[in-house]
Amino acid sequence: MGDIRPPDTGDLHVSVEDLDAAAEYVERLKQYVDDTIGYEMERIKERMKGDSNNAQTVPNGTPFGAYEDARMQWQALTKSTANMEGHLKALSLKLATLRQGTEDIAKAFRDTEARNAANGKEIERMLESAAPPPATGQQPPTYPYTA
Repeated sequence: MGDIRPPDTGDLHVSVEDLDAAAEYVERLKQYVDDTIGYEMERIKERMKGDSNNAQTVPNGTPFGAYEDARMQWQALTKSTANMEGHLKALSLKLATLRQGTEDIAKAFRDTEARNAANGKEIERMLESAAPPPATGQQPPTYPYTA
């Protein structure tokens, strides 16, 4: 059987502060998608509705005209706009999930660090309360065994 090696992470070192900063950055990115890009998407949809003061003079017309290719172009634009809106919502949801996952990892990291610190203190306490090692020269060591 082949031997399974851990992935090479190179010089990757992560701290809780790095994870907190990453979660904050992802939250700002999500806010940008929700606020700025969402606002622009709404502006596009409003402009697509047309100007009610200048109604179409051709029945069944589009802002591109009343010819069949103009209607197909308008349908494609409407579908594309709806798809983009769906993608933006999905992206926002994925960014929220990424932020939550990053925060969960940071919490687990903090819990592990606290547990390690408590274990370290317990080990130090046990070492300090242990009997001192025997003085050298009193008894020969019992190891290594010689036959």
